[in-house]
Amino acid sequence: MLKPNEYVDIKIKIQNLISAYKSVNDKNVVNVLKQDTFALGTQYGIDETNEWKQLVQIVDSVSCSHQNAEKALLNLEALVNAFEIPSHKQIEKLFKKIKKVPDFESETVNLYEASYLGINDTGNAKKFLILPDRNGKLHGVTGDFDIQVVNGLCAVCQNIGNVSLFSTKVKQRGADGNYVKRGNYICRHTDECNHQLIDLEHLYDFTDSVTKV
Repeated sequence: MLKPNEYVDIKIKIQNLISAYKSVNDKNVVNVLKQDTFALGTQYGIDETNEWKQLVQIVDSVSCSHQNAEKALLNLEALVNAFEIPSHKQIEKLFKKIKKVPDFESETVNLYEASYLGINDTGNAKKFLILPDRNGKLHGVTGDFDIQVVNGLCAVCQNIGNVSLFSTKVKQRGADGNYVKRGNYICRHTDECNHQLIDLEHLYDFTDSVTKV
């Protein structure tokens, strides 16, 4: 099974390959790009599945359009271990210090491409996040989310785009009531971040930064 970030990696590289068909004249460059893209099947252990074989057959043609590639990629969702939204009770436990938690279950999210969840509370300049750590444990984190949007590097997906400063307080280990304030610039919109999140190490580092001292 594919992780959401692996599915995202495949989608991005497939669409880059289709773009190269239209814009790159050097066939050798295109062939190298194609080999690297198709090698993802072996890398992620899905090369023998019918879904992957059908996808490769479709996008192997230089006449393949972005639309046709996107349709073929949808079939690959059958191999993705989609993000599972916690139950209402589980979410209450994740945010046990928060009286009113946003309804994550009602959010429209492509769970096949979601490595974490986030909801903006624009009226109160807050953001609520459900983040995984390296052990697979989920953490509920809330913090101040600056309304100012700037063009910068996201700490989670490591892409340049519209980001805002997310700040939260982390309790110091062994300290009585002392907190350390941490700030990171992250994508303004979580769905956009997930759509370009490939390396989970950056996500885990971010989780550590807002949950540990």
